[in-house]
Amino acid sequence: MKKVLLHICCAPCSASAVKMISNEYNISFYWYNPNIYDVQEYKNRKDAAIKYAKELNISFFDEKEFSYNYDDWKNKTSEMCNFCYMSRLEKIAVYAQQNKFDYFSTSLLSSPYQKHDLIKQIAGDLADKYKTAFLYIDFRTGFYEGKNSLRKKGYYMQKYCGCNKSLNERLSLHKKKNCK
Repeated sequence: MKKVLLHICCAPCSASAVKMISNEYNISFYWYNPNIYDVQEYKNRKDAAIKYAKELNISFFDEKEFSYNYDDWKNKTSEMCNFCYMSRLEKIAVYAQQNKFDYFSTSLLSSPYQKHDLIKQIAGDLADKYKTAFLYIDFRTGFYEGKNSLRKKGYYMQKYCGCNKSLNERLSLHKKKNCK
C-alpha cells in the first residue's frame, strides 16, 4: 500500500479524507497549524486530532521544533489565506519528501469553507519544488457525514476556520443574525 502523509487541521475535517482513502493508502497524520487562534483552541484541536489518530491506529507526527506563538505567525503576512496554506503545506511537503512518503495531502480539501483551488495550486507547486507527489482528492463530498460521525462520538467541534480573522468573521455574522 502506498503511504500518504495527510496534513490534519482538525479531526472533523480529516474524517471524510480518511474514509475516502483508507482502503487504498496507508495514512499518517501530520499536525502543523500555527494559524489557530487562540492557544486553548489550538490545544483543543490538537488533542482531538491525536485522539482521532489513536482511535484509528494512525501514526501522528507534528512539528517538534514548533512553539505556539500566534502573534509571530500573524505578523508574517498580510495575505492570510495564501500564507496560511503555503506555510502549512510546505512543512508537510518537506516532511513527506524527507521521510519517503509516496504522497502528501491535506484535510483542508475536506472543508467547503476553504479555498479549494488555491490549496490545490499551492500544493501542486510545492510537489514540483520538493520533488514529491501531491495526492489531490476532493474530500468535500463526505464532509458533513464525517463531521457528524465525530460529533456523535463527542469529539471537539470548532466554530471557525482557525485564525483570528475567521473568528471575527464568524462573530460578525452571528451578531448580524441576532440583530435582525
